[in-house]
Amino acid sequence: MSDLQGNLKKAEAYLARFKRDGVLNQIGGEAVPALDGATFETLSPVDLKPLASVARGGAADIDRAAKAAKAAFPAWAAMPGEARKKLLHKIADAIEARAEEIAFVECMDTGQALKFMAKAALRGAENFRFFADRAPEARDGETLRTTGQVNMTTRVPIGPVGIITPWNTPFMLSTWKIAPALAAGCTVVHKPA
Repeated sequence: MSDLQGNLKKAEAYLARFKRDGVLNQIGGEAVPALDGATFETLSPVDLKPLASVARGGAADIDRAAKAAKAAFPAWAAMPGEARKKLLHKIADAIEARAEEIAFVECMDTGQALKFMAKAALRGAENFRFFADRAPEARDGETLRTTGQVNMTTRVPIGPVGIITPWNTPFMLSTWKIAPALAAGCTVVHKPA
């Protein structure tokens, strides 16, 4: 069996649950279909085979996600930075534990090289660790003194943030946006390409 054939077999094994269950919207900690039931089929650019049926979120789904993020915001924003740091490190640990799976799924979904996607998956974990380590200081302000004046900045979570990521490395690029928002105490509505 060639490397390509072996890699395709591994990819098929990782993709089996998506083919079986489809991809649902993740809203308020739950996997939910689009409110209107709409879906679309995504094809792999590697072999043009179907990967999964995906929930096609519409305006009502975005509204539902925004309301869930708004409802979760007060508790998340009030959580001490050290607690957010621990949770974000757990996410990084989970990413590392599943890095091979993430790489194969991303490869089949985007057509990018497996070697690149393997590095991108690990970079996603690094992104979460980087911002996790900054969560305790995320609200530290800065005082700048000048003659006769004091300028002070105060950092506070602004609320739910909307994040859109492109198609070419959706997983890794999403971590660059989601991790700092969570570290700062914001909640997130994410729309991948």
